[in-house]
Amino acid sequence: MSAAPRYSDGEAAARDAAAAELTAGNAPAAAARAAIAAADAFLTKIVTVVGLQPQLDAIQCGAGCYSCCHQMVGVTVAELALIKAAIAALPEPERTAVLTRGADTARRAQGLSQGQWWAAKLRCPLLDDGGRCQVHAARPLPCRAMNSANAETCRRSFEGERLQIPTLAAQHRIYGHAQAGLAQALAAHGLSGQPVALGAELVD
Repeated sequence: MSAAPRYSDGEAAARDAAAAELTAGNAPAAAARAAIAAADAFLTKIVTVVGLQPQLDAIQCGAGCYSCCHQMVGVTVAELALIKAAIAALPEPERTAVLTRGADTARRAQGLSQGQWWAAKLRCPLLDDGGRCQVHAARPLPCRAMNSANAETCRRSFEGERLQIPTLAAQHRIYGHAQAGLAQALAAHGLSGQPVALGAELVD
């Protein structure tokens, strides 16, 4: 009987997938896309092997549910490049609106810690007026990691109550490990593997 997959296996898969893109001379955005695909595949594998489909089905996250989208999100330069490419592909006036919100968020976020960012309720500039992510297909690994089995608990937590969000921990870990693997691949190819704050870095 084969051993159950380990989270470190998912990290290695993301690292190797990203490294293959960089070694081939492709742009960092391609490395991020490859790491995301590897993480998605690893999540599917874990769900199947461990039997987590009922927990996955219980997740209530969906379009327009954005309480968690008021956090300082750390992304790699590769994920940031992928997001910027997605913004550039948006039609007008959506593209200009995202960049305008990005510039405003960057101004308001100067000098804020992670806790201060959350307390200030800085909304992600990628959200439209209805609370939908305008580059959802290109969203970074930390955003893919977020999940909740109770949207009402998330809303109440955002409003200030100290509550425990019911999450699928495996999803958090898989995408967290995948981002670590992506960062390792970037560093091995002479690029920064250090995270930057997504909401404050959308405008050059």
